[in-house]
Amino acid sequence: MQTDRRAGTVIYVSNRSPETTIAQDIEARGLVVQWARSISAAVELLNSAREKTVIVTELALADGNWRDLVERMRGIDICVPIVLTTSSSTAELWWDALECGIVDILPGYLIASRLCQLLETPDAS
Repeated sequence: MQTDRRAGTVIYVSNRSPETTIAQDIEARGLVVQWARSISAAVELLNSAREKTVIVTELALADGNWRDLVERMRGIDICVPIVLTTSSSTAELWWDALECGIVDILPGYLIASRLCQLLETPDAS
């Protein structure tokens, strides 16, 4: 279902662009997808964001990992939910990620619906 209203922005932090099907699913829900190849690029995009934003990240990034991204986000004044996407997760990863501030861990095919939920909450930047 295509919508004319922009509900928010998804900053997808990954070494490679989001899979086409995932990006299309996100955009079909009225969200704008911006791809950042690094933590630094994600921070730049976030600083210029004009609407509600959610960050989606993978485990490993060009200039660090998801933990480094979370730490970097703590150093700026914008509070933004961060979702970790991975095809497999362990109980150890779950506990570690949730304790560090990740709001959810999801496989790629479930990302779009969860992002819409997060952007509807008053806490989303």
